[in-house]
Amino acid sequence: MSVSRWRTASTRTRAIVASLAAIAAVGLAVPVITSTQDRHPGADCDEVQVPVSVAEIGNAHVYGELCRPRHGDGTGKIVQLLVPGSSYNHSYFDMPVQPSHYSYVAAALGAGYSTFNIDRLATGRSTLPPSALYTLDSGTEAIHQVISMLRAGEIEDRQFAEVVWVGHSLGSSMAWNEEFDDVDAFVLTGMSHVVRQEPPPSADPGEDIQFEVTAKDDPKFRGTVSDPGYLTTKPGVRQFFYYEPNADPAVIEADERLKDLSTAADSDGPDLPPAQSPSRAITVSTLLVVGDQDQYCTVGVCTAESMLAHERPYYSDEVDLAAVVVPDSGHSVQLHKNAPETNAAILQWITTAVG
Repeated sequence: MSVSRWRTASTRTRAIVASLAAIAAVGLAVPVITSTQDRHPGADCDEVQVPVSVAEIGNAHVYGELCRPRHGDGTGKIVQLLVPGSSYNHSYFDMPVQPSHYSYVAAALGAGYSTFNIDRLATGRSTLPPSALYTLDSGTEAIHQVISMLRAGEIEDRQFAEVVWVGHSLGSSMAWNEEFDDVDAFVLTGMSHVVRQEPPPSADPGEDIQFEVTAKDDPKFRGTVSDPGYLTTKPGVRQFFYYEPNADPAVIEADERLKDLSTAADSDGPDLPPAQSPSRAITVSTLLVVGDQDQYCTVGVCTAESMLAHERPYYSDEVDLAAVVVPDSGHSVQLHKNAPETNAAILQWITTAVG
């Protein structure tokens, strides 16, 4: 084959909206979006559209950016498949703000790994099917076909012997949906079976603020997205994904500008007890990475030990399960000021697990 849950936020987000407006008023420099190759001159990068065919939707394509380090060692046959979360696209893993600091793609390439950084089906430059036809199963099946093609050498004639799935948020939980017997390890960031409640606002609770809006009514997508089933985050609330004291305003601004789509399917999925959790289908080494300020971190003092104690029952006994809790970080855990340390911990674990 050739290759050519967040629905509402509490009222403390009023401060977030106001802060983002203040950022805009300061007039932060907007990074110029260049080609993938320009962003990573020390690697060989290709922007590709991978053909897939899934039930209900039919023929479609998944957009991805395949980058390979020009000089490497034994990691050359390993590719990291980067799967972003809801309302994100490939820019999450390759943020065009100080790439040497915030780009996970740059960090992985520097460690000798190839990366395939994708837009999930129904986001970004991938096919946007009618929202009524899109399901998480169809999105997961599309990724499964991409993995098969990476292994078969059908994407840019580059064959990989091992695939590591690195997901964020929804891109992590999608790994639970199907038994991926062709993935050699999982790094699941910004996601767990914990959903702790936000603490109540300290004063004047007021009314909840809507977090998502219909994409066709959002200034970014007006005129390009007409399907009312596609959603996006309300302008000015991306800061909700960050722990502000440890976040760069320029990153939050870029996050707002580069935001993407979501659908109702992004929140689908039953709340099952551990013994029935689909994540028990995973049989390979798995690393969990969450920020200590994220709602997916355990209540109280969140530590790697508390995360493992909570998550262990949701995984098979044969899985080598590890956890990293990143200090002073929110949901977008790899986009905080301590991103280099977070990425280094992930890459060190991958090298131990499959390298």
